[in-house]
Amino acid sequence: MFGHLITSQDGTRILAPLLARQEGPPIVFIHGFICSGLNWVRQFNDKQLLDNLYMIRGHGRSDKPASEGAYIFAKHAEDFQAVCTAFNVTKPIVISWSLCEIVVADVLSRYDASPLPVVGHAFLNGITWMSMSQEIQKPSQPAIISSILSRDTTEFQKGLEAFMRDFVAPGNSISDEDKRVWVESAAGMAKNAAARKLSLSRTQDETALLSVADELPTLFIQGTEDALLDSKKHEQLMKKRFGANLDYRTLLGAGNAPFYELLEVVNPMILQFAQRLSYGVLY
Repeated sequence: MFGHLITSQDGTRILAPLLARQEGPPIVFIHGFICSGLNWVRQFNDKQLLDNLYMIRGHGRSDKPASEGAYIFAKHAEDFQAVCTAFNVTKPIVISWSLCEIVVADVLSRYDASPLPVVGHAFLNGITWMSMSQEIQKPSQPAIISSILSRDTTEFQKGLEAFMRDFVAPGNSISDEDKRVWVESAAGMAKNAAARKLSLSRTQDETALLSVADELPTLFIQGTEDALLDSKKHEQLMKKRFGANLDYRTLLGAGNAPFYELLEVVNPMILQFAQRLSYGVLY
């Protein structure tokens, strides 16, 4: 997957593959923790969804700075803005997965939330702000994360294997080819424990996000068999925090990566969400 290295405000280079849909509102895809844009292969095989994505700093082929200050919320927001500027994208729809879903909260905190800098946000099995992970994570998650953060290569590989195994529900699977590619995309972080740790330990202020929770069109797609997050707690928290513009979809039999497991269900949901927003009609 080829693309541009876009220089963010602090000089960090962010990889953004050169993709573009021919019509419809711009969509920016954001991948999950320790992964890369290659997670979205089953979306980009659909020409109706082919659009912009980028690799979060510390991930994939983007630069991996080692200082704590390089991972504060403002830096992630500036990366997002740099990518949008490079591709002449304004007010996109964001589709995100896992930990990196919190970037929209960063953008809202760094830039003026009025008018909204994004048209809408579709979340797939993840967290909307950093601190909420403590409220909804499964008991097994801390041990897996501890292994992923280890400086010991063998321990890291074991943690990565367990983490990716938990991406899908029992009975579902990641193809051998896709798994190989996903593991290879995480190889850069295997050599950079600082990038792993700082990506997970950074703090964040969700005030700006929650202040527009009633205004921001939001789609949540959550698998019932998520091995990493408690789906029931997730649904309760999101319905408590978000208002009338919330569309919460529960997918029976899907795990943490429903966009991969049930693409024939998820892809139309994403397209319908984008189409509603492009025509100014929510529900």
